Amino acid sequence: MRSQILHQISLKTSTNISCVCSPAAILKRWKLNWCDLWIDGSLCFYKTDNRRELEQRVGLKTTCIDVHSGLECGGVSPPESNPRENLITVHLRGGSTLNLCANSEDESLAWKLTLLETRRSPVFTYDPYDDSYQAIPLNGYHTVYITPG
Repeated sequence: MRSQILHQISLKTSTNISCVCSPAAILKRWKLNWCDLWIDGSLCFYKTDNRRELEQRVGLKTTCIDVHSGLECGGVSPPESNPRENLITVHLRGGSTLNLCANSEDESLAWKLTLLETRRSPVFTYDPYDDSYQAIPLNGYHTVYITPG
């Protein structure tokens, strides 16, 4: 059984393609992906909006180092007709980055905050009255009991 989806949207992602003319040169191109951020910290990218073919999965809780948005994303050029304020850069372990472009500056900032919240590894509790999951920030004074099921 899959976890509940925290955030769902279509984003443009940047992928690296090796250039045929020069082995040292790398070209970047943008393509449209549909992605879901699951409550377990998985950021899943799909080829189409029906979300049947998983293209890539990134476990943010274990691989995400930092997230930048807007003008903080140095060295990344946005796709045509998109301002730099829409950019999101996710820095992953091993030095790789995941470049995303939202539909607006507000959406970019919302994604940044959501991705940073996911990276912090909060504990989620289920509220049956609202039928939703809520994050509980932990500190050194909390005791957490986890039961399977």
